[in-house]
Amino acid sequence: MFWFKNIGYNIVDRDVRKEVYENGRAAVDFILEKNGVLYVVEAKCWSAYLEGRLKKITLENIEKIKKKVGVFLNNDFVDKYSFDNRRVDTKILIWWDFDEANIEEIKRRLKLSDLISIKKILGELKGKADHIVMKYMRWAEELFKTLMT
Repeated sequence: MFWFKNIGYNIVDRDVRKEVYENGRAAVDFILEKNGVLYVVEAKCWSAYLEGRLKKITLENIEKIKKKVGVFLNNDFVDKYSFDNRRVDTKILIWWDFDEANIEEIKRRLKLSDLISIKKILGELKGKADHIVMKYMRWAEELFKTLMT
């Protein structure tokens, strides 16, 4: 989450479960704001789709990804989604990786203002977030030690 703040986004909410799309609930991962623009953000676990074969978004696999991801990638999602009775302006998808050469066409077809690569984020954070990783590794180790005794 601090990565969003580092590139100028304000995190308005996260793990949003109560908001509405087409008279039903729609869960999203983040609501961000930057320069008065409200973004709805979905971060997907690419490995859950076709045993990880969709980890990189390309022009060739967009339709498969749209089917697997669900309503967030519907063309009308931004028009019909509301947060706190407020319309959102656009949407961002976070995925493992994408075809950089075709990024603009991919964003156009998926109706995204941005497509963020987890792979790229991790590359940018390499060496800068080691203390955070170590903290969670110690926590997980203690958790499993406790559970196993």
